[in-house]
Amino acid sequence: MPNTTLELLLARNRNYAVRLSKNDSEYFSRHTAGQSPRCLWIGCADSRVPVDIMLQSSPGELFVLRNVANQVLAHDDGMMSGIEYALNSLQVETVIICGHTQCGGVDFAGVMAITPGHNFQETPLHRQIKPLSQMLLKHIQRYPALRQLPQDHLSRLFVEANVRQQIKQLQQTALFQAVSQKRQVEIYGCVYDLKTGIVDVLTDDENEVPG
Repeated sequence: MPNTTLELLLARNRNYAVRLSKNDSEYFSRHTAGQSPRCLWIGCADSRVPVDIMLQSSPGELFVLRNVANQVLAHDDGMMSGIEYALNSLQVETVIICGHTQCGGVDFAGVMAITPGHNFQETPLHRQIKPLSQMLLKHIQRYPALRQLPQDHLSRLFVEANVRQQIKQLQQTALFQAVSQKRQVEIYGCVYDLKTGIVDVLTDDENEVPG
């Protein structure tokens, strides 16, 4: 039985290929020579965050890794293998970890942090988000006034805290430390605002208090 979603996507793909080839007959053949992206982009898997579209990037410019809530966990081979390839093989010079507003993964981590006694079902998503929820819980315990903030404000602060935490976790990996001893790699934290389409760069202060 035909799948309408697949058919729609394939039709768009054919239109994309024909349109670009018509304007530039060697557009796709140039990509077969290899890739040399300057930037590793680590972002969320959310379907509302279209990296290439919002950054107007061309094929070969970005090496993109995405998962739920843009988590960088040392035990996650799926993420770490991509980072290893980007740093060691592609020799990227810039790493951007980008969260986004209204992130479901961060919101879930926030719920886990605010209700630590709740018996959440053990699932892959729970295991992925648990380290983030533990970090957010420490923030809440240290700054109880966070509980009084409006939900949208608290959610934004949690998103920013998450990005800073992932930067820290990347910097602490043996992989990144080994690369840093050989050459300079710059890391930036960003947040994409779903309401405006704008990507904002976070400050350098890793100790900035959310709230």
